[in-house]
Amino acid sequence: MRFGITFDFTKADIDGHYVRGWASVIEVDGKAVTDTQGDLIEMADLRKAAHQFITDARVAKAMHAGSQVGEVVESVVVDDDFAKALGASTKQRGWWIGMQINDETVRKRVRSGELRAFSIGGKGKRHKVEA
Repeated sequence: MRFGITFDFTKADIDGHYVRGWASVIEVDGKAVTDTQGDLIEMADLRKAAHQFITDARVAKAMHAGSQVGEVVESVVVDDDFAKALGASTKQRGWWIGMQINDETVRKRVRSGELRAFSIGGKGKRHKVEA
């Protein structure tokens, strides 16, 4: 099963060289969040995917296609323990990233607002969850 999730940038510098924000939010205020296909991602699965991505790839592509346009330079999985340790007031749990954009064409698209969100995709095994 393939999935996709999109979240707006929380911050983009004025030149479009650097953007950051949530790559994936799986819980808000203790309630699970579904992705665009209506699926839930467990924290353990998100952590595994985030760690594998940072270890093996870190590659940013424009709209999941073409050549590399940047790379992830910050990554943190925000779970209850992490939020508590920082004294963070956020109710969101998930994966926060910062990305450096190296491609001038993509920078222009970020500056213009045409590109204003992260979109992550992946594969997983679907399991039925009882309500």
